[in-house]
Amino acid sequence: MKKLLLTLMFVSYLNVNAQNPIQEFNFNETLNNTANTTSFMGTNNFVTDRAGVMKGAQRLTNKALEAVIDDLPQGNNARSVSIWIKLNDIASANYIWGYGTAYSAQYCGLLQQGTTTSNSDLSLAGWGASNDVIVSTPLAKDVWYQYTITYDGKISKIYRNGELLKSVDGITRSTKGNIFRLGEINTTVGINADIDDLKIYNVALTAEQVTASYDSSKFVVKALTVAESGAVAKTVKKGEVKTKMIAKTASSNIITTGDLNEAGKNVEVFSQGQKIYGNNNNSLSIHDLPEGTYLLKITNTPSKKITSN
Repeated sequence: MKKLLLTLMFVSYLNVNAQNPIQEFNFNETLNNTANTTSFMGTNNFVTDRAGVMKGAQRLTNKALEAVIDDLPQGNNARSVSIWIKLNDIASANYIWGYGTAYSAQYCGLLQQGTTTSNSDLSLAGWGASNDVIVSTPLAKDVWYQYTITYDGKISKIYRNGELLKSVDGITRSTKGNIFRLGEINTTVGINADIDDLKIYNVALTAEQVTASYDSSKFVVKALTVAESGAVAKTVKKGEVKTKMIAKTASSNIITTGDLNEAGKNVEVFSQGQKIYGNNNNSLSIHDLPEGTYLLKITNTPSKKITSN
């Protein structure tokens, strides 16, 4: 009985986690896909990604990238597309991605409408109002989001950060085209954003798979908290890099002045792309931080130069 139960659990785990994309672009200093079988065409502009890795994402500012991808899901076939994006301007529309033709139901793309408020319409476009899935959602610039859309041949769904935003039943798609565009809808360019980790699937991901994709690809700095023993644990997740446990006396400060003097390090903490600790702001307490995830950046302090008068 136990062996049967373990087998069922293992099969369930495989069903949730075994789905692989047919195309993946990580934009780590290259516009090629991870299999090196196709590439986006256009002028690259590599920038720091959501984990603080230099040249790990691609910036699009009123320009588009295009790639010929022959195995894109066509017609009414199932599909999923996920992408990480940081909108640098939300006042104007951002045409995130799309492919197909400018004809009723023959297009498939994602766009974020411009806004002057804290809410914006997010649209899974199919060309024609009856073919679109639109949902109003809170939006802020300079924040990394993961957007995922799924379609199983009948039901269209939009997710953000692993959470379902909207589901619509009954839309029939007739997508036709093999040119995948970033920053462009049909032939109209419009985007001001950083993008990263584009994945295209020929199946509709389940809700569990979408959540697992988000959880496994978001950048996490856990702990930044004081354990009961007085130890401070810092865990960095992108490639599962973990630092050692550092014994500390209980203190509410994230990094003390003594730490900086002894280690000769610059320490900076970021939240949603904004610096909340470092440079002239070194008095932040752990108790002041809301629950969430943070980026910890540590660099060597530059040596002082001696000059003559």
